[in-house]
Amino acid sequence: MTHEEEYLRQKIGSKNPFTVPEGYFEQLTSQVMQSLPGQKQVRKATIKSLRPWLYAAACVCVAAFTTAMLLGGGNGQGTAQQQTAATEQTQDYTIYYSDNYIEAEADYAMVDNQEIYSCLLADM
Repeated sequence: MTHEEEYLRQKIGSKNPFTVPEGYFEQLTSQVMQSLPGQKQVRKATIKSLRPWLYAAACVCVAAFTTAMLLGGGNGQGTAQQQTAATEQTQDYTIYYSDNYIEAEADYAMVDNQEIYSCLLADM
């Protein structure tokens, strides 16, 4: 022990200087419980009451998306028959809008190239 500790032990002694009133710890629990504010009533969270409806809505969305994918082709490639029809349709448009057709229309409308160019330049 240090010199200071010995000095304090001689002055105070070995007894505990702190005291507790009689029955303090027996009454402590009841005093603390009385000083607490009243417990608030916990209400059920709204999201928990809506949870079954959210699950049902998610299932409906998944079912609708799956049905749309199955019925609509889904991957954007389509069947071979659909691709063949699309190719034929593209070829029809190419023939329909070929230069020969445009020349025939220009002749029918009696429009020459100079008038076409001036019309195009006027739109700019």
